[in-house]
Amino acid sequence: MNSSDIPNDSRGNRRITSDEEAIEALLMAANEVENRDLPLGFQNHDVEMEERKSTDSDDDEAYLANWQKQWAEEKAARQRRRDYEVSRNYKVARTFALDLHSDLKIVEKTEEEEEVIRDEEKSEFQRAKESIKKRREEISTTSDMEIDPMTVLRKAPTLVELSARVLAQNIVAIKSLKLVPDHLRKKLSYLVSGFGKVDTRLMELLIEDSPSEICAKNCVELQEDDLIKILCDCDRVSLKVLILDLCGRSITDYTIREFFKRAPNGFPSLTTLSLQGAFCLTDIALLLISNSSPLLQFINLTECSLLTFRALKILADKFGSTLRGLSIGGCQGIKWYKGFSSSLYKFEKLNYLSVAGLDSVNDGVVRTFFMFRSSNLTDLSLANCNEVTDDCIWHIGRYCKKLEALDITDLDKLTDKALEFITEGCKYLRSLKLTSNGFSDEGIAACLEVSGGSLNELCLNKVRNVGPHTAFSLAEACKRLQFLDLSWCRRLTQEDLRRILRCCSSLRSLKLFGWTQVDDTFLEELSRSHVHITGLKMTSLYAHLDNFYPSVGAKYF
Repeated sequence: MNSSDIPNDSRGNRRITSDEEAIEALLMAANEVENRDLPLGFQNHDVEMEERKSTDSDDDEAYLANWQKQWAEEKAARQRRRDYEVSRNYKVARTFALDLHSDLKIVEKTEEEEEVIRDEEKSEFQRAKESIKKRREEISTTSDMEIDPMTVLRKAPTLVELSARVLAQNIVAIKSLKLVPDHLRKKLSYLVSGFGKVDTRLMELLIEDSPSEICAKNCVELQEDDLIKILCDCDRVSLKVLILDLCGRSITDYTIREFFKRAPNGFPSLTTLSLQGAFCLTDIALLLISNSSPLLQFINLTECSLLTFRALKILADKFGSTLRGLSIGGCQGIKWYKGFSSSLYKFEKLNYLSVAGLDSVNDGVVRTFFMFRSSNLTDLSLANCNEVTDDCIWHIGRYCKKLEALDITDLDKLTDKALEFITEGCKYLRSLKLTSNGFSDEGIAACLEVSGGSLNELCLNKVRNVGPHTAFSLAEACKRLQFLDLSWCRRLTQEDLRRILRCCSSLRSLKLFGWTQVDDTFLEELSRSHVHITGLKMTSLYAHLDNFYPSVGAKYF
């Protein structure tokens, strides 16, 4: 045996007998492998393991995502099955319940029925307006449109009316009005005022025999000293109503101060005071009158141009909880001020309010009053308040449920929506004035279709869009109408007017100023009608001044 084949007895070739030696041998082998760049089996194994771990991690994530997707789909499917079962069970239960009650039937809603439901959600005004737009004209021009004999026959005046008219024309010959009741004195005074004959002598007749009412509508001729004497001579304790309209020259600070010097107790029982047209009345004089009239409930200060915002504050502080009627229309001295709304808010029980012609009135000024203080309001005038819009009318329809008379003359910013708010909210309207507004023919006709049955008075003066639709609705719906103003409504025809006269059997007075579209034959027909017609040629302008149109709030003054 060669020496080369004999195992070397070195430390590397000797038998390993202990753990330490085994570890040392492994380290030596590892160093040798590193030095010779030999591949190592366990190193490749580690790399393969890391690659396998990375691959397994990617596979796990893909598997988890796939599992979650399948689980979500299965969950959605289960929910759909559950919803289907609930719906099916509900239908089965409903069918079973309806079978027990055979008088009930399952009715499926068709497209036509759904359309009906949508129509029911619309307001009466909207439905009426739509039907009017679709409606064809049914006005016939045949002979059956002639005025009925019942409407041609004139109604004879009563004996009281004839007697009062004769007495008014001969007021100079009357020596005394003793024992004449107050309502006849009032009627006689109004007739005499129409003739312009109110003087000191008539006033002395009116205060004779201690009446509870003194009413004079035209006091233009009275002087300061004359009025002082009349007020001092009357029985102020029993006096409850004092109406001295158009007394501009006689109601002054001097008159009021001098009167209270002679009669410091004033008017302890006075409840109604009207000083319309007292253009010399000041805030100081109004304060003196207010202090001497603790029971005042209605006051008319229309066209008292010297009054300022202090006048409204005086009345609010003195009579905020008791005043029931207030008219400050046309008082141009009452400008907007910071406390205007708060002063108006103090009036808790107003039945009548007129702020006509005040530039300071707008939606914001009156909104609070309508929301909290208008539940008792029956008469309202916003005429010529140019800043009022549909929003204000909405508040009126929403909160003024008892409204009977409304004047919205010459409000340019109003649209047909305002008419809708009025018809839907104010169900008891008896007087409506729409003068000089831009409402459409269909809008006015729809308003009359809904609310025309309760109207006694309607004013459409200078409403330029009034046409055949309005005429048709007037004839069909306004059976109680007594006063009608169609002045300057030039889109109406003779046939329209003939139909109105035939159908509105309660009509007493008709104004037709500006009507140039009528011929002489038709005028002759109108002259035989029982209706008092003014404004046309061949009719006297002053013939029926006693048959005046009731103004908003007329029942209070």
